[in-house]
Amino acid sequence: MQPTWPRQPLERWMRNASAELQWLGQSSLAVTVSRKPGMADTSYLTSLRSGWFDYAAEELQATSWWAAWGVRRLGTCARWLGLDRLILVGNWPVSTNVWDAACSVELSDACNRAVAQNPDCFVGVRNLQASKHEDLMETLRGLGFVALPARVVYEFDLRQGLARKPSHLARDHTARKRSGLNTVVLEQATPETARRMASLYTRIYLDKHSQLNAQYTPEFFEDMLNGSVMRALALTHSNGDIMAFAMLYQVGDTLTVPALGYATDAEIDGLYRLLFSAIHDYTQTHALLLNYSSGAGDFKRKRGGVPHLEYTMVCAPSRKANGWRSQLLRWLEKKAQRIDADALMALGA
Repeated sequence: MQPTWPRQPLERWMRNASAELQWLGQSSLAVTVSRKPGMADTSYLTSLRSGWFDYAAEELQATSWWAAWGVRRLGTCARWLGLDRLILVGNWPVSTNVWDAACSVELSDACNRAVAQNPDCFVGVRNLQASKHEDLMETLRGLGFVALPARVVYEFDLRQGLARKPSHLARDHTARKRSGLNTVVLEQATPETARRMASLYTRIYLDKHSQLNAQYTPEFFEDMLNGSVMRALALTHSNGDIMAFAMLYQVGDTLTVPALGYATDAEIDGLYRLLFSAIHDYTQTHALLLNYSSGAGDFKRKRGGVPHLEYTMVCAPSRKANGWRSQLLRWLEKKAQRIDADALMALGA
């Protein structure tokens, strides 16, 4: 069951959304609507162009400036194609949306309405896996959508417990116990706590990695906890200071971690490892499936993470004059069929 999100403007939660958060009638499904080019650092959560081209160019810059330049030029072409006029269905402002069988019909109906009501916009659905969403993906194909590989995500299925504890994970658990940090679950947040979380998140996701990640505000963390949308798992110092935290977003028996952060100036080694140890422990205790998103693939594989290829399904603008865009997407889907999880992991996923 999906948690009930408060109905707030998206700019309250994200500084770089460049989109509006809307709801389809009385449906609990949200859509993000972008109808004009966004800011230079528009988040990949609301912009396929940012995710497919800008983010990729940033990652390539350190190793191949010419490849990064080429990807940016492709992004310029995507802007010209109108990819910034985009409706993302069921798109909450988190990296991983969870789709179960119960919401498949509602989601496909919402996509059908979005395509019909927005003939000049691209329409997309993020976070689909062929092994989990085969029927839904087939329904969307019938509506004119194509499936394009997006990223490799890592899952830890602890619904039946842990059969074998990888050595790296065992060391992480031992290190956390020796650290002297307390592990607490937070269900409420004061403004001060929310500001601390936003600061720790910013250090990791934005300052260390990319401004194309969601630029969450303190209000996001406050609303998610106080509105019972998420919980937070925190590692705290003996004086109560939060040294590391992870937001926990549970849909059915699937747990995701939309945001985390830790103190980069703390004299505590391996806070990211200690935090993952606590997340894993929580997942096992509650018998859940942890979808730990993408990135840090080697770290996650060494701790038992199983890779899965995730797709974004996209439908070109439905107005007749845009027929060539549909043909282009079908051509891209055909060319992308050779891409699998192994191929992306070989590139560092």
